Amino acid sequence: MIIQTVDTTEENKKVSRKKRTVQQQPKREEKKKKSGSVGKIIGIFVVLIILGIIGYAGYFVIKTYSAGKKMGFKFTPTDIIMDKEPELKKDSTGKYTNVLVVGVDTREGTALLNTDTIILVSYNYDTNNIVMISIPRDFHVETYKGSNWYQRINASYMTAEQRKEGTGMQELMRTVTEVTGQEIQYYAMFDFQAFTEIVDTIGGIEVDVENSFTDYNYPTEDYGYQTISFKAGPQTMNGDLALKYARSRHSTDNGEGSDFSRAKRQQKVIQAVEDKIMSSSTLTDPSAILSIRSSVADNVRVSEFTIDDIRAALNLGNDYKEGSGSMYSFVLDPYSGGKSLIEVKTMESGAYAIGPIAGFGHYDKIKEYVNLAMESPAFYAEQAEVYVYDIGYGYYDTFAKVQELEKQFKYTDITFLAVLNSGKQGTYVYDPDGTEFKATAEKFTEYFKSQGIQVSETRPDYVSANTGKGHLVILLGEELLETQETEQDTTIDNTQEEDGV
Repeated sequence: MIIQTVDTTEENKKVSRKKRTVQQQPKREEKKKKSGSVGKIIGIFVVLIILGIIGYAGYFVIKTYSAGKKMGFKFTPTDIIMDKEPELKKDSTGKYTNVLVVGVDTREGTALLNTDTIILVSYNYDTNNIVMISIPRDFHVETYKGSNWYQRINASYMTAEQRKEGTGMQELMRTVTEVTGQEIQYYAMFDFQAFTEIVDTIGGIEVDVENSFTDYNYPTEDYGYQTISFKAGPQTMNGDLALKYARSRHSTDNGEGSDFSRAKRQQKVIQAVEDKIMSSSTLTDPSAILSIRSSVADNVRVSEFTIDDIRAALNLGNDYKEGSGSMYSFVLDPYSGGKSLIEVKTMESGAYAIGPIAGFGHYDKIKEYVNLAMESPAFYAEQAEVYVYDIGYGYYDTFAKVQELEKQFKYTDITFLAVLNSGKQGTYVYDPDGTEFKATAEKFTEYFKSQGIQVSETRPDYVSANTGKGHLVILLGEELLETQETEQDTTIDNTQEEDGV
């Protein structure tokens, strides 16, 4: 909890490639600061749905068997006998299917090295919600368990592969599980070419660019640079343009040069691809399916899956499309969890790093936050800063109430802004901007009402419209105090009656 004096001034919230031999020195990667691929952004769900369509038609099973086998498809003739409704693998709670989606950077004349894009994609069977959690490339993790040597998470895959070929993905999955606390059932690894070809195959995507920005150092095929620019607003992107939008990380405009902003743009593109596929005839167009198959066969690697997995994913896709599920995006950045989880650090070498505030290797709070975010994604995705004002409840009582709210709403940024007025009645929970923090306002309103407190969801006339703008506002007045005092008096009366007084 933070206590500040009243200040109604708005605060600024600034917050087709050839393979690389792993023996090559990664120095060039450091020098050029390679950006992570977002080819992975189709996600295992979309991949399996595509393969599910193929799997249901014998012709396409035959045509795609060799490609599927190369990717990890395990098929036997008996698999087509449908005795029961298949299910995807789930975590130990039986509530989630989690997929690690990884983007790899490939360059001309080189092979896969760093996994610069890492996203945990989770499907909730109770709500049909999909939650994406991005881990920044500079998040530092222990290289090997017990080594006490920390490096960027994007090097985990490469380091393990260099030590023993074939162990990279398992090491990366183990690391992501250690950081997030989530068990992983599947993985998918994409490169640039798979992404661009798939986006082009589905006819491009619609993306609403949030901020205008220019990147004068976007990497080219020959290790040079080019300038790319984006204007804010809705626009149609082909595969190449969408890739540039999601990869860019060197702009100095509107905060779009950080890895955190890039991760958010990647997730925005993920949702655009999902929207296009789910709302179009792509999955029922044989030529489109064959074209996508050609792309994913050579540029995607996935965990082993069967016909049952394909059928289950197809059913899951239908549930998501026809149900009330939504897609939510999170990035493990310094704003996560009410700014209480992650910070920018400087290594002894002077290198830039990101890690837990609790210290490298300490992930308990991050795990708790991830679990809460997956349970209530609409609430935590808004990342609202909550301003609480005393308008008659009393300074110390308001202070105590804020502490209570912090315990109830963990990892939410709640600030007590002292006395705004005195002698006013009522309890108010509202968003000055109207719609930015709808889910957060609903959660706090429900909490107060559960305590028998009447809540108004509109701003009182005596409070300036600029007060708390850009934040969720809570006003605590005398009525709250009177309600609680009445409840206490009732409790005392009931106790006296029971004692025969």
